[in-house]
Amino acid sequence: MQTIYLAGPEVFLPNALQVLSDAKVLCESFGYRALTPFDGEITDQIHLAKAKQIFQENISLIEQSDMVIANCNPFRGACVDDGTAFEIGYAYAKGKRVFGYLNDKRSLPEIVRSKIPTKSHDSGYAIDEDGFLLNEDFGNSINLMLEFSILGSGGSLVLGNLKTVLEFLRNLK
Repeated sequence: MQTIYLAGPEVFLPNALQVLSDAKVLCESFGYRALTPFDGEITDQIHLAKAKQIFQENISLIEQSDMVIANCNPFRGACVDDGTAFEIGYAYAKGKRVFGYLNDKRSLPEIVRSKIPTKSHDSGYAIDEDGFLLNEDFGNSINLMLEFSILGSGGSLVLGNLKTVLEFLRNLK
């Protein structure tokens, strides 16, 4: 049975344990063993030591997995969760296949404009309220470094959700 590491911001949901437990059951119904960030061995320590242990445990879980499935939907803004982005890059660097899913395939500038205030700029690109141009318009829906990590790993970026990716994987067999 192949093992999947589930990356995404679900750990921040108030009902995270239930959501991730349900995701693990769904993966099992498709013949996969799923690991989540909550599967690491975390001891009760002071905050900084605990944070470092969470990091190390998540790295270990990715290394134990055959592939990563990442929730690439915007989190607290217009872009993929920072931790999830790291996990995608780490999995890619370790030679793991990475699959991502999102529910909006508009271009990244369109997604950004729908999430944060922008205005016109002399360059012809929109500019955000922090002074950064929206000039990453290559047709991708997430940062190009993440999308090409997913594609370069032999994985895919799928419109849908975890179940959609699992169905996609079943059709690859």
